[in-house]
Amino acid sequence: LTQIVAKMSKSLKNVVNPDDIIAEFGADTFRLYEMYMGPLEAQKPWNTRDIVGMSRFLNGVWRNLVGDEESKKVVHIVNGPIPENVDRQMHRTIKKVGDDIAAMRFNTAIAELIKLNNEITGMKSIPRELAENMTLMLSPLAPHLAEELWARLGHTKTLSHRPWPEFDPTK
Repeated sequence: LTQIVAKMSKSLKNVVNPDDIIAEFGADTFRLYEMYMGPLEAQKPWNTRDIVGMSRFLNGVWRNLVGDEESKKVVHIVNGPIPENVDRQMHRTIKKVGDDIAAMRFNTAIAELIKLNNEITGMKSIPRELAENMTLMLSPLAPHLAEELWARLGHTKTLSHRPWPEFDPTK
């Protein structure tokens, strides 16, 4: 058995049908995987095994902001203050993700969202401001999931016309 690195081609019979990936993992996971592979201008090897990481990330965001019926995790969205360490992380993330999306550095924007999601994992209650900002930052990258999260947060109008969250430069 020899491993050969080659471009996808019908003649080599190594084509991956995006419809199959979307059917298994969803469109948002597929979008994130493609953006997370690296800079847009760089050539990147396609590896369908790596898609699972983006699926885990999106499932983690869902569990942190909505909960999980399987593990009976219940999330409470509260109107209270954000813990200081998480608040600082959120403001850094708002700035970084906004700058990275404007510069089309989607991979580093996603990495920053993963960090924030890891920071809030395990919190018993999530402050509404944090949940809404996380959802707004995720919306350009995973729009379907973000719209569903937005509705679960009690909003009746789409988030697509909401402004980008403001960050505090002192934090």
